Amino acid sequence: MHVIADWLVEVVKSVPSWAVYLVACAVGYAETSTLILGLILPSEAVLLAAGVAAAVGPTSIGVLVVAVCLSATAGDVTGYWIGRRSGHRVKASRAGRRFGDERWRHAEERIDHDGMVAVVTGRWIGYVRTLVPPVAGMVQMQTLTFVIADLIGATTWATTVLLVGYFAGAALGATLLLYAGVAIVLVAGGWYLFRRWQERRTT
Repeated sequence: MHVIADWLVEVVKSVPSWAVYLVACAVGYAETSTLILGLILPSEAVLLAAGVAAAVGPTSIGVLVVAVCLSATAGDVTGYWIGRRSGHRVKASRAGRRFGDERWRHAEERIDHDGMVAVVTGRWIGYVRTLVPPVAGMVQMQTLTFVIADLIGATTWATTVLLVGYFAGAALGATLLLYAGVAIVLVAGGWYLFRRWQERRTT
């Protein structure tokens, strides 16, 4: 196990910083600017891995935090304007229908009732962070109010996840990546088998 971990350290160190920045920023932006990618992108896992890469490789954690915070905020603002201009068409699209009417309704109720608090806290909850920006646009939430709340939510979320990965990586090195990789594969495989089992039961 230690041999594999040492090999991972060398692999991570060989990854250029620009690649880490690019992947982390792309995921941070795409998750909330597009519904389809929001359904499948494992943003927390990617940011944790980027934080580990900064701990054991040449990537600067300071630059990474700033870049991802800006990218996540830009993704949210993009999603907000998409919702403001064509939100109902997005909701009725194939990707929108995959979230289900109940999730859309819940997101709308949260924003109507809690406003800025819903935008800030929504960043921390899986599918909710993908739905909140377009829903905020659909319900005509004031742009400045959304941007202020989103800056708080996106920056605290991205900074926290990246620093958790960074400090864990500094303490455990690539061993953390190894265990995390194994765990992700097992969880993904188990989820796939569970869905196949459900599909067979319903057919």
